[in-house]
Formats: sequence, C-alpha cells, structure tokens
Amino acid sequence: MKKTAFAGVIIGVLAIFTGSVMTGCNSYIGAAGPTGIDTIGALKRGLIDMTITDSTLIPALVSPVNAVTGVIPNNPTLMWNSVRSVAKYRVVVSTDSDFDRIVIDDSSLASASDTARQVYALSGTSTYYWCVAGMKAGKMGWSRINHFVTEFDSSVIKEQNAYVAQQFGMFIHFNMSTFARWPYPLPGGDNSEWENGGEDPNLCHPWQLNCGQWADVAKSAGCRYAVLTTKHHGGFCLWPTKVAPSATNHNVALSSWYQNDGQRDILREFVDSVRSRGLKAGFYYSIWDRTNPVTLSMVLGELREILTNYGDIDCIWFDGWGWANLYPTIPYDSVANLVHRLNDSLGHHTIISDNNRHLTLYNSELVQYEIPVIGPPQAGNNIPAEGNEPIRADQCWFWHTMDTTLQTTSFVNTRIQNCNSADATYLLDVTPDTNGLIPGYQVQQMQLIGTTVSPLLTPNPDTGLGKVLK
Repeated sequence: MKKTAFAGVIIGVLAIFTGSVMTGCNSYIGAAGPTGIDTIGALKRGLIDMTITDSTLIPALVSPVNAVTGVIPNNPTLMWNSVRSVAKYRVVVSTDSDFDRIVIDDSSLASASDTARQVYALSGTSTYYWCVAGMKAGKMGWSRINHFVTEFDSSVIKEQNAYVAQQFGMFIHFNMSTFARWPYPLPGGDNSEWENGGEDPNLCHPWQLNCGQWADVAKSAGCRYAVLTTKHHGGFCLWPTKVAPSATNHNVALSSWYQNDGQRDILREFVDSVRSRGLKAGFYYSIWDRTNPVTLSMVLGELREILTNYGDIDCIWFDGWGWANLYPTIPYDSVANLVHRLNDSLGHHTIISDNNRHLTLYNSELVQYEIPVIGPPQAGNNIPAEGNEPIRADQCWFWHTMDTTLQTTSFVNTRIQNCNSADATYLLDVTPDTNGLIPGYQVQQMQLIGTTVSPLLTPNPDTGLGKVLK
C-alpha cells in the first residue's frame, strides 16, 4: 500500500487516465475529480460500486455522511473491498475538499479482481474527503467526492479504558467440547479441541456444577472479571434458548442433566456467582456454528437473549466471525446496532470484542490477541486490547485428562506485566471438567498466582491504567 502527502505524486501516475467515461449510453465529462490533479471524466456511482456498507466504510468505526452512524472509538479505521465492474481503480483520501493534503493514495488497488481489504487508521476528530478513480473499457474518471466525519465518543473511550484497567481476568472454556472432545485427536491439530457440531445434548451432564467455585478461583487469583463460553464453534447453547433452530436441536435444555437437575441456568449461576465476589461478567459467543446454518436472525435472537436476561454484561467476546469470513453473512453494523440499543435500554455499555486477528479496531471496540496464534500485545501499542491464552502449557482451551502441566506463576506474572504495559488486559483461561468443576491442580495454581499477582495490579481498577486512549 502506497501513501503520499502530495497530490502531485499521483498526477503522473494518472496521466494516462484522461477522456470521457461511458456509463451505459451516457458520457460524463468535466472537472469532477479533485481540483489540481486533472480535469477528467466523472464516474457515476453506478459504474463503480462503493456503497457505504459493512464491506466498504465501516459505520461502527467511521461515521460517513448520509450513512448508518455508529460509535467512533479511538483510531477509527477506513476499510474497503475491491471495486466491482471496473478494470482498474484507486482510492484517494484527503483532509481537504481540494485534495491538497492527501493522506491516503492507494496505488496498490490495481485490479477489480483483487479482493484484499485495505486498512488505514485515521486519527483525531476530523472531516475526510475521498473519491475513487476507475477505468472501464479503456476510459477513466473520478467518482464524485464523498466525505465522512470521524469523532470520539467519550463514553465509549471511558468504557474501553475501564475494561483494560481491570488488568487481569479469567477465561472459562466450558461447553460441548468439554464433553465431546475426548474421541478426537490429541492436542496439536487445528480442530483437535473443536466439537464437530450436532452432538447429542445429553453429553452435557455436569452433575457437580459449581459456578461459585469458578468465581472463588477467579477471586483467589486476583482476577477482576470472568468470561464464559456461552456458545462455541459447535453451536451448542449453554443456556435454554428459545431461538430457532438452536431451541429444538442444540442447547442445554435438551439434555437429561437439565431436565433432571432442577433445570439449572448455567449463565444465571455464572453471572450471579462472579458478581457476588465483586467481579464483572463477560460472555464469549461464537458466530460460527457447525450445527446450524448461520443466519442473521438466529445470531441477533440469541444475542438478544444473553444480553437482556442476565443483567450488565461487561463484554461480548465474539469468535469464529472475522477469521471465518462471516462478516458478509452477519454484518458488523447489524450486530453492533443491536448491542448498542440494548446498552442504552439497560443503562450500561457492553464492550464489543471480536477475535478477528486484524489487530485494529476493525469491527471491534477491543483488539484481541489470541496469544497461541498471533503472540502477545507488543510494546508501543496504544489501542485498547486484551491478550488471552490457556493456563494449560499444552495450550488447550478445554479440559482433557492428558497433559496436566500448567503455566508457571512467573510466566503468568510476566505476561500480565507485559500486557498491561502494552495497554492491554490479560485473560487467562481455565478448564472446568465434565463434572462442572475446575480441576484441583488448576485451583491450586490460580491461588498461587494470586499470592504473587497483587503487587502488579492497581488497587482501584476504576481509576484506569493512565495510558490507554489518552
């Protein structure tokens, strides 16, 4: 990707792009391109498809004029896909309508067949102007000049700061993979821990389930919050959903354990337990579903249940969405609009975090670093972030009976320090077993971590770390 600060740089590159542009039977000629570059043909919107949607300008990060507006966090990001129906094209963004101060001159978008998305971080509260140069049938022209406004939402920035300032949390991977993982390959394969989907709900039988024990473990380790896997990639809902098709084929209410053990609501017991220990509660939710076809109505319906029935949820932690290429099916703005509407109605802000591996605030209000996959946050990071990894040394996220080696206390303490210094909180995963209890050896290790972690944490996390999003 090429960036230049001077409009003159692109004059020579675009010198061959002169003349009129045909759109159907109409010819458009005139000075519709950026002034000072050239007088060239103007492209109608119909010739190049740059509709402001989730796949072009991202409303949740950038607030375009006359488009869906959303929350604007720090360092908003401009993003687009390939432009269709043209042979060649480029995108030019400037801080002024005369395009004298160009901040993006993307010369790499040479082919309309190139589907790679281009990402740029835009900083500050400002108005940006953009247009597209396209070529079709050997003729070239500029699109109309469009503009959008970036601005900071102080309430969201405050919530991002507060989330990162927690510094240390406990991840809880407990779902169908806890029960259905055992016939699958040993650790090491990409899918060795993932249930295939469609498993018998009766496999879920945590007869000694004790979410109070989970909360006690988190508290003993010095954690300030806990995040539970409400739905993993296999699509099993850990709550008694009423949303089809999960309601009839793949949720905990269909298990004999649920029917015979008092119809216990695991999510309710989880949130009540962690809150009673002074901790905040977050929910992990996989958009990818290996049991049912992924539809927007199903996702929004299930999210509405878990974000309205269990009180103040600190974070909705998405997975299997961005990296599974499900944004076209489940647009970010549709999900974000629902979450934010629920935020308003309940009087709090739920942080939206997608483990999409972009390492920017693209389709997310928090950058996730899945450490076993992409490594930890690096020094110099100034974007609100979270590093996450298992306590298991074999890097397995779910319980199993094989290797029981754990990360050492010095390893965890160092990781907390490094994450916090990189403006990130640290989320350490534990693995409750098929009985619904965190194994004793993990309980002991978390307690040991707690004896050494307190000096690393600020006494009052509500005051923030003082470095994030200044």
